[in-house]
Amino acid sequence: MSSPRILLCCCLIASVSFPALGGTWTPDPSLGNVDQHRHLYEIGRAYGDANFDPDANLLGVHTKNPPNKKQHATRESAYYAYGLLMTGDPADQARAQAILKRIVTLQDTTQGSPTCGAYNWNAEDKPGDLNSAVFVGLTLANIIDLDRKRPCLDSDVRSAVENSARLAVAEVMTRNVEPGYTNIALLSTAFVAAAQKLWQIPGAGDWAQAKLDAVVALTGDGELSEYLSPTYNGVAFQGAYLARKYSISDAFGAKVDALIGHMWKQVALAYHAPTYQLGGPYLRAYGDNMLDYCAALKYFLYFALDGAYPIPDAQFDHDWDMGGLTTIADLPVTVRPEFKQPPVPWRQWDANGEDTTTHPTRHLSQYQQGNFTLGTVAMQDEWKQKRNLVAFWRNDGPPPLGFSVGLCIDESCESIPGFPGEKIHFYSQQVKDAALVELVTSADVPAPGCSTLVFDSGAVVGDTSATPLVVKDGTMTAYIYPVSNVAVQYNSTNSILHHADSQADTGQGVVQVTRPWSSADSLGSLHALAYLIVFRPSDQPAPTVTNLVLSGDESGVSAGANVDGTNLSVSSKN
Repeated sequence: MSSPRILLCCCLIASVSFPALGGTWTPDPSLGNVDQHRHLYEIGRAYGDANFDPDANLLGVHTKNPPNKKQHATRESAYYAYGLLMTGDPADQARAQAILKRIVTLQDTTQGSPTCGAYNWNAEDKPGDLNSAVFVGLTLANIIDLDRKRPCLDSDVRSAVENSARLAVAEVMTRNVEPGYTNIALLSTAFVAAAQKLWQIPGAGDWAQAKLDAVVALTGDGELSEYLSPTYNGVAFQGAYLARKYSISDAFGAKVDALIGHMWKQVALAYHAPTYQLGGPYLRAYGDNMLDYCAALKYFLYFALDGAYPIPDAQFDHDWDMGGLTTIADLPVTVRPEFKQPPVPWRQWDANGEDTTTHPTRHLSQYQQGNFTLGTVAMQDEWKQKRNLVAFWRNDGPPPLGFSVGLCIDESCESIPGFPGEKIHFYSQQVKDAALVELVTSADVPAPGCSTLVFDSGAVVGDTSATPLVVKDGTMTAYIYPVSNVAVQYNSTNSILHHADSQADTGQGVVQVTRPWSSADSLGSLHALAYLIVFRPSDQPAPTVTNLVLSGDESGVSAGANVDGTNLSVSSKN
């Protein structure tokens, strides 16, 4: 499904030069892979230069709603200002200060307001999302830290930035997000630690230590709560590395180092090198194929793999995150030894939350065999960003990479417009390349709703009335068996990929295999759509599948199947 217009500008270790307003940034040699850090900076800087609006003194970026329109983004403008100040060039410095003067006006400064300390995401909006305080505030803290090491701000700008950051810190400490909200919790830890180091704000050091301890307590030997997220793992890494930068004690720094090591261990275990993807499932995602959209994690992978990750010089889908590359470029992310370990073919492990309705423990399964990987979660709701079944494989493809990424992802959460996905639950059991799945709800799903498996545009779907439904895609073939007590008809359509939290039209064609909720099995007061999916290399025989059963009552739904002599079963019953 990789988009040619994206991949044509991919490179493993690029030496592309970009036009700059004034100066260039020379990375500190202590960062290690200096050329890679400079290259990432240049991509982020080029994004800022191309999107800067001198009339607004802000970056104009693509938005989600309305789609494909540009609004003036506060966070990305702060990133750009930091990147400009990194060069030490007078022209860059002048532009950065003009941006900062505008950014501080986009903060709610009204004491007693529920959003006091937060910023507009876009200049055209009003403050609303409290997460803006930590994203923008932490970048302002980075700017103050840079200014103290190498003065670059006029006194009035310095004062305004410090006051704005202090107000944002107060919001972050008062809000005190739960540790299971991993990316925001780690950004908050870094920001409040920075506040202790920069301004000695009363209670900040104790607060940062307590938040770090709470996040670490959730790790156990598994994933953090926001498990395997291509987007939010990157943000969590950013928070962790900045927490290390602003370490408030030797013990604090050692604990952050251990957490960073744990996070890299989990990412390396899930990484599927043949497709450059993070194996699933994902708690949250903004796209499908990391090569085709701006997934924050891949920029950390670029460093961790010593440049051996295809990084495009420009992207469209979720492109505003490219503005943050100037800040990532300045982090001491080095080559990670975890990626030298051989892949683990089959594993089952947990994503550890507080075992509440918000962040319960999740039981994950993942299989890797050569060019193929499949991952599932045993139980999860169908909120719109969740990807509960994710498979990738590598196919031959055109230059410059010489391959394409085949995929199959359960995106039922994207196919229930106007309906809260939290009311539908996904249950599964996976045994290596086979997964038995049931979607269960007690509510009536609107007519447009359906169970959806998304394949890349290279997939060829067989007879949709046949059992199994056969989907061939290069090196892999998927066999889909409805598990139902009613007659089932699948639908197959070619469409343009659209995610609820991404651009309206990325230009990436997909094949969607769907079954409408109107055909769901009614079992007592519950409605269920169940299926078995088995993946096999296209040059191997189809699986032998028997004993497909579905049953249930008011207490829950159970499904069963036998694949090549192995029994699979899944149940929503408590």
